[in-house]
Amino acid sequence: MKNKLLFTLLFSSSILFAQEKLSVEYRYTIKHDDEKMKEFEMQQAQKGSGVMKLGGSPNIFYQLEFSNNQSNFKKVEVINNDQNNGGGMNMSINIGGEYKTLTNNIDQKKFQQEVFLDKQDYVVITPYKDYQWKITDIEDTILGYKVIKAVGVDNGKQVAAWYAPELKIDAGPNQINGLPGLVLKTVSELGNKLASITTYEAEKINVNPKKMAKIQSMKGKEISQEEFKKLQDESREKMRQSFSIGVDKS
Repeated sequence: MKNKLLFTLLFSSSILFAQEKLSVEYRYTIKHDDEKMKEFEMQQAQKGSGVMKLGGSPNIFYQLEFSNNQSNFKKVEVINNDQNNGGGMNMSINIGGEYKTLTNNIDQKKFQQEVFLDKQDYVVITPYKDYQWKITDIEDTILGYKVIKAVGVDNGKQVAAWYAPELKIDAGPNQINGLPGLVLKTVSELGNKLASITTYEAEKINVNPKKMAKIQSMKGKEISQEEFKKLQDESREKMRQSFSIGVDKS
């Protein structure tokens, strides 16, 4: 009970003393389990799909900007000079839709994200998640700020987050919320067949920057996360059917 009360007091004070402006750049990486990855590649080869080699992610960066009790989280396009990836701009296939800026409205405790799917714009609304965070006594330092490790669960998948109590903002990479300080690092399970682990870690931070990007109004039909998931499933099924047309299965 005492720990719960202390957490509540810390969280309340974090909102009252939030920073006016802040900008953070995160590096995103994904790593697959080696054994499960080899098993998947063998299965694809046995199906006649050819040799499919999977690896980790190239350098992908995201930027979070905070102002007026609202944060915007978006991908930053960068030139990739990694020779193993062929250089050039990072490219990806947006099978589940093209995700644009994610907005975290701290007062309303909800996320909004514009997504382009099947030639239509949607604004997906997602309430704050209840991670049931457990604050540990593990501390570290990221970019000169003391961070404390917290562990939680998201739909049965483990999430670890390192937050900075000095930066009293309920925000972080992607849809992380509910901690009494800005989250500078997360490590999360994806819960897929490859036992993939994703990591976001802050590499640059600017408190009270002189220039901030203008907040763009979102366009599209407002829709819940559950409703959008159904549209994604329908879109994927249409894609599977289109690829199967004309395929000789004999």
